[in-house]
Amino acid sequence: MSIGAPTYRDANIETLSGGKTLTVNDAWHQTLDPGGAGRTVVLPAEASGLEVYLSNAADASEDITVNNDGGSGIVTVSQNEDCYLACDGTNWNAVLSKGAT
Repeated sequence: MSIGAPTYRDANIETLSGGKTLTVNDAWHQTLDPGGAGRTVVLPAEASGLEVYLSNAADASEDITVNNDGGSGIVTVSQNEDCYLACDGTNWNAVLSKGAT
């Protein structure tokens, strides 16, 4: 269903041409190719129970910087890395993992 209802694990696969702002209606799993440059992804406003899983599918050394809706940096996801993000209602928390190479 969405970031706001993560019990159903849907996915979005996308090549970015600029930054991306996620909403609670977006897919839970975001597989993003930065499209030739570093990009910024902005998360929805903090609310309890929100989750998102982000995979950087870059074909080169292109980072995805993940920010909260106030513009503060949370984590940088590099090429072939995955990141699980969960919100406790006040803060977004991130766990990085190295994806398959």
